[in-house]
Amino acid sequence: MYRRISTREARELIATREPLLLDIRDASAYRSGHLPGALLFSDLDPLALRRVLPRDKPLLVYCYHGIASQDIARLFADLGFGEVYSLDGGFEAWHADTAHVGMTAAPLADWLREHGFEPGEPNRQGGGTWPLIKACQQGRADIVEALAAAGADLTVTDAYGNDALWAACYSGDLTTVAAVLDAGVDPDRRNPSGATALVFAASSGRTEVVSLLLDRGADPGIRTDDDFTAMDLAANLEILHLLRRAQRRESHA
Repeated sequence: MYRRISTREARELIATREPLLLDIRDASAYRSGHLPGALLFSDLDPLALRRVLPRDKPLLVYCYHGIASQDIARLFADLGFGEVYSLDGGFEAWHADTAHVGMTAAPLADWLREHGFEPGEPNRQGGGTWPLIKACQQGRADIVEALAAAGADLTVTDAYGNDALWAACYSGDLTTVAAVLDAGVDPDRRNPSGATALVFAASSGRTEVVSLLLDRGADPGIRTDDDFTAMDLAANLEILHLLRRAQRRESHA
């Protein structure tokens, strides 16, 4: 089996275990930028790698957005590699994360002050809302990551009982949604009406958000207190197809 990991986990893996990195994008994308030390998969023979690499060496596979890499990670796991990972969000998430890794406490303090919060207090409300909820609503993945690193409470909700993931989905910013999930927010948390972020995204026509949530393990079968699923409330055909495919995968798992 393989395991999906976040960019944060990938950085820790690279820093401590020196995994083999496989880039499965096309050659042009690879030449434009790739993880340091990564090999271009199209230049390699999986069976040859199986013969020359130690089976206990960690293997990290990434693509553009973290979808196709799962198939290749599964292939290597089936070939007998014991520790295989797929990078959630792919190179796009890695690139976005790299841009934010250098964020210091000063920009976070400035943002907190600018929005009426107390600098240095990630868990103190201001103006009736929480810093984490505000950052998610604004689509500020960098601030979300900084707040999480500063110990912000990931379980806070807005006045309607909706959590940070719901707020990130409202913003429509995929990097922010991914940052919230990477921080550890439960993708299937329900609000007081029993609705999840997936139900909200599906009912509001946020197709790319629905796709990301499903890729990150959100359950399409959860029912609201009114007995509706995300599929029942899908705002367009593309979302409906995404949810149907996800349910079929679950039924065959």
